[in-house]
Amino acid sequence: MSHDTNPLPEISVVVCTHNRAELLRGALASLYNLATDGRFTYEIVVVDNASTDETPEAIVAAAAESKNPVRGVREDEKGIVAARNRGIREASGQWIAFCDDDQLADRRWLIELYLGAVECRAPVVGGAVHLALPTGCKRQLDPAVRMLLGESRLSDRRVRFGGRRTPNCGNLMIERKVFEQIGVFEKTVHGRGEDTDLFARIEKAGIAAWYLPTAIIHHITPAERLEVDYLLDLARQMGQGVAQRQASLYGPTRLALLRLEKALRTTLVQRPLATVDRWLGNHEAWLGGQCRVVLNQEFLRHRHS
Repeated sequence: MSHDTNPLPEISVVVCTHNRAELLRGALASLYNLATDGRFTYEIVVVDNASTDETPEAIVAAAAESKNPVRGVREDEKGIVAARNRGIREASGQWIAFCDDDQLADRRWLIELYLGAVECRAPVVGGAVHLALPTGCKRQLDPAVRMLLGESRLSDRRVRFGGRRTPNCGNLMIERKVFEQIGVFEKTVHGRGEDTDLFARIEKAGIAAWYLPTAIIHHITPAERLEVDYLLDLARQMGQGVAQRQASLYGPTRLALLRLEKALRTTLVQRPLATVDRWLGNHEAWLGGQCRVVLNQEFLRHRHS
């Protein structure tokens, strides 16, 4: 991956966005001057997914300000699958890193992904996602709520993804040859869970994938995302995603046992605990419990076929 022999950037950072010009400006600014330790070059590819706001202007401004190349492309087919796949097609790099338009990259984010990929000999690496809560927010969020909001802090050391450890597409780097081997993002039957589907194919192919806790992205979390209705809706979506992933990994007998386990846990443990927390006025614990209940209910509603 030496840039002495390859004039193209070794890494393409793909940022997909739709009508979030203000957030996009901050996200791109955090990518302008990432540490590389002289080990690689990188570009930033912004996929404007049918935006109608000032996104084009934000991309032009970023290209003028960034020390590294910034390219904008427009994808008129709405949806994250079309946007990410357009980013893959447009990327020049051997490696493609994904981050979101509502995130801020740590300055050493990309070099930590790169070093981890080299040292672990892994064509798929992902890092930690920390929550950036609203200024002055002192809420002690339940772990279930933090997970739903996109926090991904799986371990304080490098570990392989697999089983319950799955990557977050908001902090993920994949070697181009992986997409050539297993395909790109695909639309799912239920219209979500495309990242779950991709990793299921990565795992099934036996491709090494590692979690790197020092490759850090900060996920901006505005106050409206802390509202009860928003979080319960996230729990429903997560339940569907979990159901899809486990249906892709396990046979009918294993799935039947999982359904029984989740039904018992929801009825005998999670729902009663949430009720007690509500009686006691433990709002954060109650909210976390409700999210777990809703997540498992959605899992149980999903048809595993």
